Amino acid sequence: METDTAITARRLGLDEGLLPWLEELREPDPVEGGVPLGGRAGADAALAPFALEPRDHAELVELWPDETWPPQARWLLERMYARIAADAGTQGWRDWPALTEAADARVRCAAVFAFAAATPALRAHHARHGVPAEVSAATLSDVGRHVAKTRVMFGRIGLEVAAWIALHYRHGLYELGRLQYETSRLGPEGAVTWYDPGEQARLPADLGAGSPALRLHIPQSGPLDPAAVQASLERARGFFADCFGADYPVATCTSWLLDPQLARYLPATSNIIAFQRRFELLATPKPGDGDVFRFVFRHPRVAPDEVPYGSRLERAVVDHLRAGGHWQVRTGWLRLP
Repeated sequence: METDTAITARRLGLDEGLLPWLEELREPDPVEGGVPLGGRAGADAALAPFALEPRDHAELVELWPDETWPPQARWLLERMYARIAADAGTQGWRDWPALTEAADARVRCAAVFAFAAATPALRAHHARHGVPAEVSAATLSDVGRHVAKTRVMFGRIGLEVAAWIALHYRHGLYELGRLQYETSRLGPEGAVTWYDPGEQARLPADLGAGSPALRLHIPQSGPLDPAAVQASLERARGFFADCFGADYPVATCTSWLLDPQLARYLPATSNIIAFQRRFELLATPKPGDGDVFRFVFRHPRVAPDEVPYGSRLERAVVDHLRAGGHWQVRTGWLRLP
């Protein structure tokens, strides 16, 4: 006999592998008053903070939650919103699976609408802590960036990386100019590596596992200009001290952009190589082919024969793979000014 969760998954068109996640969505109590989105007349204003591309904005307005939504889609939206509200201010990563394969656009976009409903609370949090308006706006515009990327990668509206956007709504990520910063602590987690205990014994105290640190991320928003990177780095430590009373003397970055193999293909004057030089690199690599294809080609899988390539970087990615090589994700660290 099917469980209620299995029935919900089937009616949403979701794979059985998502049953544990749907069960987790049942945990937070629904928010009193429901999802505070209002009618379609307010859709433009509610979506405006996301800086969506016009086509995405228009399609989301047409999909706006109303009485025509099936009960299961409405349940999904309500539970996503309850999860966002319950997680506000908490630390760590929580999985939000990609729903890009769902046939119903309302299911694929439920997370976007849940984040839209939670945006007033996030902006109020920013205001209480003195987060400058332009930082709040830049941080929220990441939603539009990733909705656009989802369309490029999968050919239709949706939000593949709801787990990433959820960091913003847990008060854990801020965009300061060219770079984004996630509040964290030093230590291994997922693709992030750190020194083993024997190595840590020889390090300064502020580099020990568990010490406060910022995880640095590079949004896909144009060239990695060294002056813009420097300006962002110079701003980060003071921003978190002024707004949240916390000192983060160290930043880490875990990315394919730190793969030393790139130096074989890119000139010494490359922005990427200049970025790499800022970091002290840890020795342990993680597989990076998939990351490279997602960020360079906006392609969901490693497929050298399926992507056009013209830039020096694009040619480097494909040529390296065709020669039998593989790309790496590496972790590096630097001290913030």
